[in-house]
Amino acid sequence: MTFLDDLTLVLDLLILVAVVTFYTGVMVWFEMRRQDRPRAVAHLKEGALILGSLGIVIGIIAIWGELTWPLAFVINGTNVLGAYNILFFDSLVLLAFVLVSFMLAVHLKRPTHMVGLVSGLSGGAMLFYGYRAYNLSLTLEPLDTFLLYLGFAAVAIAAYPVTLYVDWFVVGPTEPTAEPLPSDPTPRYPWLWRIFLGGFLLFVVLAGIAALYYGWDATWAHLGSPP
Repeated sequence: MTFLDDLTLVLDLLILVAVVTFYTGVMVWFEMRRQDRPRAVAHLKEGALILGSLGIVIGIIAIWGELTWPLAFVINGTNVLGAYNILFFDSLVLLAFVLVSFMLAVHLKRPTHMVGLVSGLSGGAMLFYGYRAYNLSLTLEPLDTFLLYLGFAAVAIAAYPVTLYVDWFVVGPTEPTAEPLPSDPTPRYPWLWRIFLGGFLLFVVLAGIAALYYGWDATWAHLGSPP
């Protein structure tokens, strides 16, 4: 089987996911603080559309990888790169599912907290994959790989309270059926939501930095000596 490696493209897409997520979150939060909910919803829809589009591209790569296991180098009848197919493509399928589901939920005016729940569980899975890969010293830079997985796992887990905020206070006042439970149109404890939203954005920045650092090294090496 021909050795194919889409690592640099995937890392580019992960960087875009981090940037779009951060920008969307900041714009929505800014407009909510200005009490301009219609504009916040518009930013949310636009961000969700781009994230969903990125999710579709990631999903195509991930499902192709799951079906073909392109990372293959056989020695004595054993594919020594087999674990890398599991490590990379399993996590990408989960990420793609969350991104596309979020886009659909936002644009169909459905609750997003169920997507947040799946995101949190997927984040736990990513954390396990990354930690196990670190234990096995997979990749040439196992610590960098673990930090990449840790960053996006933290974002995925922290997304759950953010989706609750979206359902209750961004979309909920005009679409009551999106609310998990009936709520006031404004937060009763704004400081608590500032912690959740600020923490989420911090994790997004850290995940983006991890992907950028990983992508810089991978692109430099792969362009200089492609597999």
